[in-house]
Amino acid sequence: MSSQLVDIDADGYNDILVGSFEGVPYLILGSEEGFSEPQQIKDASEETVVIADFWNHEEDKWDKTDRAESKGHCTSVEAVDWDDDGDLDLLLGDYYGGRLFLRLNEGSAEEPGFAKTNQAVEADGEPIVITSGLAAPRVVDWDGDGLFDIVCGGAKGGVYFFRNTGEKDEPEFAAAESLIEPVMDPTKSFIKRVPSIDGQPALPGSSYHIEFVDFDADGDLDLLVGGRSSWLTGPIRTLTEEEEKELEEINAQIKETLKEIRELAKEVESKEVRKELVASEGYQETMKHYRDLAKEKAKYKTDPTASGDFVWLFRRK
Repeated sequence: MSSQLVDIDADGYNDILVGSFEGVPYLILGSEEGFSEPQQIKDASEETVVIADFWNHEEDKWDKTDRAESKGHCTSVEAVDWDDDGDLDLLLGDYYGGRLFLRLNEGSAEEPGFAKTNQAVEADGEPIVITSGLAAPRVVDWDGDGLFDIVCGGAKGGVYFFRNTGEKDEPEFAAAESLIEPVMDPTKSFIKRVPSIDGQPALPGSSYHIEFVDFDADGDLDLLVGGRSSWLTGPIRTLTEEEEKELEEINAQIKETLKEIRELAKEVESKEVRKELVASEGYQETMKHYRDLAKEKAKYKTDPTASGDFVWLFRRK
C-alpha cells in the first residue's frame, strides 16, 4: 500500500508513511528508541485524512464523508513538499477511481497541520485519472530537470509518467506518458494472466506498485515494479464425458453447501452472534464440507494456472 520512509515531522528521524485499504493513511513515527505504534493521520481539526469512503471501525461498516470534498477510496499516500514552503504535504491515491488528490500541510515542518479538504491533482488541465484504477503515486525527478514529477502504477497494470512543467512553488503537469504498457489479458482475470517462459511468469500483471532506484549504478534511475501475475503452468486439457458428469455433481453439491452457509449467515445480528456462529459445530462442519468439495473440484481444472506476487526490475535505457 505504497509505504514511504520519510521524516514527516522534521525531527531528524525517519518515519513510515503507509496507505491502507480501509481508506485512511497511517503514520509510524520514528525516534531514537525505534518506531511507534501505527496511528491514523489526522487533519488540523483532528479528523482522519480520507478521500471520501472509509471503514468505520465504530460501526463496523463502510462509510463516507463529504468533508474532504472529493470522491473515492484512499489506499496510497506519498509525502512531498508540493508548494516549496519547507513542509511536507500529502499526495493521496484513489483505489477504485484511479484519481490523485492533494492534502496541503497548513501547519509547519515540525508540527504538520493538514487541510480539511482535498484538491484534485490535474494534468494537461484535467483531473488525473489512472483508467486502470489504483493510483499508486511516486514523486521523483524522472527527467532530471530539478522539478519533481509524478509516476503512477495501476490496478490493471501500466506505469504512467506525468511531467512537471510548472515552477518549484507552483507545479503543473503534462498529460500522461506511458512508461510501461499494461498487459492485454483476453481472459479478463482479476489477477491478469501473463505470458510464461519455462513455466514462470514473464511480466507483472496487476496491482502495480512502483519504486525508483539506480539499480546498476550507471547514473540514471531504474524502475522496480511490485505486481501480481497469473500464468499457465502446463497445457490446457479436455475433460472426458465421465469427468464432466463428476464435475457437474460436485458443482451441484457446492451450490447446496453455499445455500446452507447463506442460511446460517441470516442469523447473524451482531459481532457476538457472528463469533458464536463461526465457533459452532454445525458451521465448522459445513465449512469443512465446502473446502473438501473445492479440493475435489480443483482436480477437474482444465486450465492449469498459478498466481503469485513478484518484484520486477526494468532497467532504464
